[in-house]
This record gives sequence, C-alpha cells and structure tokens, in this order.
Amino acid sequence: MIENNYLKSLNILYVEDEPTTAKKFSSILKKIFNEVFYAPNGKEALDIFYNNNINIVISDINMPILNGLELAKEIRKTDINLPIVLISARNESDTLLEAIDLNIDSYILKPISLDAFIEKINSISKKIEAKENQKILDQYKQVIDDASIVVKFDLDGKITYTNNLYSKVTGFNFDEVKDKYFNFNQHLEEKSSVYLELWEKLRDKEQWKGRLRNYTKDKNEYIIDSIIIPIIDINNNTKEYISISNDVTDQISLNNLLNIEIKNYKDNLTSKSHFLTEYQRGLNEITSIAKTDKDFNIITINTKFLKILELQRKELINRNFFNFINLEENNCVEFLENLKNKKASEQIIIFDTKKEKKHIDINISPILDSNKNIIEYLIVANDLTSSINLQHEIELTQKDVILTLGEIGEQRSNETGNHVKRVSKYSYLLAKKLGFTEEEANLIQLAAPMHDIGKIGIPDSILHKKGKLTKEEFAIMKTHTTIGFDMLKNSKRKIMKAAAIISHEHHEKWDGSGYPRGLAGEEIHIYGRILSVVDTFDALGSERCYKKAWELDDILEYLKEKAGKDFDPKVVDILLNSIDEFLEIKEELTFEVQGEVA
Repeated sequence: MIENNYLKSLNILYVEDEPTTAKKFSSILKKIFNEVFYAPNGKEALDIFYNNNINIVISDINMPILNGLELAKEIRKTDINLPIVLISARNESDTLLEAIDLNIDSYILKPISLDAFIEKINSISKKIEAKENQKILDQYKQVIDDASIVVKFDLDGKITYTNNLYSKVTGFNFDEVKDKYFNFNQHLEEKSSVYLELWEKLRDKEQWKGRLRNYTKDKNEYIIDSIIIPIIDINNNTKEYISISNDVTDQISLNNLLNIEIKNYKDNLTSKSHFLTEYQRGLNEITSIAKTDKDFNIITINTKFLKILELQRKELINRNFFNFINLEENNCVEFLENLKNKKASEQIIIFDTKKEKKHIDINISPILDSNKNIIEYLIVANDLTSSINLQHEIELTQKDVILTLGEIGEQRSNETGNHVKRVSKYSYLLAKKLGFTEEEANLIQLAAPMHDIGKIGIPDSILHKKGKLTKEEFAIMKTHTTIGFDMLKNSKRKIMKAAAIISHEHHEKWDGSGYPRGLAGEEIHIYGRILSVVDTFDALGSERCYKKAWELDDILEYLKEKAGKDFDPKVVDILLNSIDEFLEIKEELTFEVQGEVA
C-alpha cells in the first residue's frame, strides 16, 4: 500500500460501471485518499465533479450514458490541468489516440493489475505535488514582479517587456517603449562609460550590478539600483537580458546622510562590524551561499545551502568543494575553464545526496583583490530538482502513451509487450550506429512500438490462425500497414509522424518486392528500413502460435542471405557487427509469459 501523507489531503473521483471491479478498487482508494467519490457512469461523474473539490479522476473509457473520453472532454472545458487517468481495454487504441490531445495523464490497461493500479496512483500524486510546488515558485516570481521594476530586452538592447511597476515609476506604458533601446531615457549626466562597462559584462555572459539615472515621461529624474542578468540557454547561448531594479530616488538623500554618519564612524570597528553582520544576515535569509578559499576549500556555508546538500556543516568545512561533484558525470570542462580565467561560471550540477539525486544550479564568482588576484570564491546555489523532475514526468507520460498503443497492436496478435520494447531498443541502437543525432534516435525509439498498430483492424480469425494464410487472408493481413498509416498520418506531432512512416513502410523490401507500395532501395524511408531488420530479427527469435523460435545462427544466416534483397545491406551489416549489444538487449527484455517466450 502507498505510504504518502500528501495523498491524504486529496479527493478522487472513481468512475466504473462494472460493480465488482468498482467495489474492489473503491475500497483500496479509500485507504489512500482523503475522500473517494464513486460514479457508475460519466453523467453522474460530471455532476459530482461540478459540485465537489476533485483532485484526480480515474475513469473507465467504455461506459453507458457518457463514456470516459466524453467525460474527459467536459472536464477539460472547466479544468485543463486536472490529472485524469483512463482505464483502457485492448481494442480502444483509436480512443487513446484521441485522448492524447486531451492531455490525459496516464492509462491503465485491462485486466487491471493491483500493482500497476497503485503505481499509477503514486505517479499521478507526485505530478500533482510537483505542480503545487510550481505554483509556489510562480508566486515567488510574482512577488518579484510586484516589488521590483522588471524590464526585458533582446540581444540588440531593444525592450521586449516591462511590468506594471515600470509604468508606475516612469509614466511610460509598454506600447510606448516597445522596441526602443532600454537606455533611451538615460540621464544626460550619466557617464557613457557606465553603459560601455554594462554591455561588456553582458556580452561576456556576466551579470551587471549598479546604479542608473534616467528620466521619466515628464522629464523628472529618477534613480534605480539595478541588476541586469543574461539569460543563458542549454547550449550556453544568450537568449535575452532581464533587468530587475528598485526605485531609490526618495532614498538618495537619506543614503547621503547615512554615508556621512558611516564616514564619521569609519574608525569605529564595532559600527563597521554591525553593518557587515546585517548585510550578511540579509543575504543568508534569501540565498543559498558558501565561500571557499582560492583552492576551493570551503570556508563558510549557510543553512540553506546545507539543506540542499543534505549534509552537516562539519562534513563540509575545510573540504574541497569539488570533492562533492562528479566532474566527469557533470561534464564540467567549460565550467572549470571559466573559473581558471577568473570569470564567473554557472552550471546545473547533479549531486548525489543521501536521499536522492538533486539538480542544483551552481554559480561561482571569483573574488579579486586590488591587484586582481583571486583571494576566494563565492558560491550561490539554487535547487532546480522539482522543476526538472516535473519535466521528466511529462516525458515519461508521453512514452507511456506510445508504449500502450504499441502493446495494443502486439497483443491483438498474441505477441507480448516485450516484443515492442525490444524493437524500440534495437531501433535506437541501430539509429545511433548509423550516425543519427540523439534527438532523432530517441524519436525512432519512441515511434517504433507502433509499427504494428494497424493490426487492430485485422480480424482475429486471421491474426490468430495457426496454419498458413490463404492468398486472400494474406492480402487482408497486409492491409495492417495502411490501416496504421491512416490512423497516424494526420497528426502534427513528430512522434506520430514518425510512427506513421514506420507503420506504412516496415514491410517494404530493398529489391522492391515488399508491400504496400513496392518501394525499393532508398525510396524506403530509413525508419522503415531499420524497423524491417529489427522486427524480423526479434520475430524469428521468438515463439509464436504458428512457429517455433529459430536458433541464433539460423537467424543471422537468414539476415545475411536476405541483405540486398529484403533488407538494406548497410543496416544488416551494422546489426551483425554489433550482435553482442543486440543480444544484451534481448536478454534484458526476455521473460516467460504463460508458457511462451516473450
């Protein structure tokens, strides 16, 4: 059973028209959630949804009055983010395809496994909790937007965004300043050297801090303390700049008086110490921060930083900071090179804490003396784990949808889900060895499971026939390629487009004797040529209702014989030359299922 106190605060709506199943799983859900609302059909479920605070919906697809998909459509009119899990039968792949566009969070296949059911619930709860954390982060961002003057500008210095406080302080609304240079209203007495220094730092991907004097729309002077930060993408390219400023116009007179007081007490050590302590206290309250000596041995580290690393202060003090970082895993070459060149350096680092892997944005700035020698380093940390985990959950949901569709096609023809998983892994391996980028290799890996999705349109009498198919029966069987293509071809998603190609062309042959279109050679898309080889390799080595599994030597001999006839010879050569890697995948994803080898 799930041990998760967070779930005790959530309400779930469970929709199932089969009484025995409903009773069984309702009793399980009541032990997990705060309150369980049950409905035997979609219409009653929709009434419950409108009148209660529902956090998760789990619904069967095939129901009377209002089915699960129709229920999801109605809910999405009101709440586009509410987690919805659909319980799907094997013959409902067309419904699942439609459900993708409804942003369905996950699927449970019938017959329902208790372990799978609980695993899905736990996964969804984590997504909800991550979204709650994201809401809190958005509120923090809103606080900054409400309290500070925020301006964004592009690489040419032209304004692309201003917030409400900017308009309140300057008198300019956004339409009046859009596409103007961000310093269009600078004070006539402002030194040009300030902006030269500012741009030099920004183009070196460093942040700039300082005080700027400007004019309002009414030509009055106003003064701001600003920090301007370059926004860097994953490829270390600057995308834009953001300026966060505080209006200090009314404070300048007071600050001048304070400066006089500080000067009068400059020899008073106690007074100096007090001011320094106050600045440090303020910094510690809002930032995860540490300091090291010039050799990166940790001198001080605050409580917020310790909490992120899940370590005690005594475990860190006088230890080298980089002892806690796997430099090879995190690819820190450029990060370290910047530090060596006395430049501030920033990178997202993976830390292995006592409980989990954490993704932490680390910013290290060298502190220089008057001779520009490094005397220590200042380290600022920001825990990005929740945001990165949320993105990972979204990617897993997409993979879950695709794998579910692939398994439907295979199980319609009495083949196991592990066949599609192996074909998927084989496709990725071949694609990488053919020189595909990581992105395109992942694309074919995700799309490969749907190569036989068209089999849902083939009658059971043909799919499950143990003897040889007649000429007429084989003609019907061949239509699974066009059925799958027609199901997927109109999607605008990259994965579905790739799956449409694979479904359509994985039975084409190198010499033009394949189907459905008789394409030859490189007329066949490379996706189809890869799937043709890996699907045959796995199918020959697997036992089916109409044949025994072949021995490995016989399979390899068959592939050699058919290279240049049925298969792209280059693809076959790569598989044969890397056979040990393919066999590792086969061994990893092979298990016994109802007396048959998967």
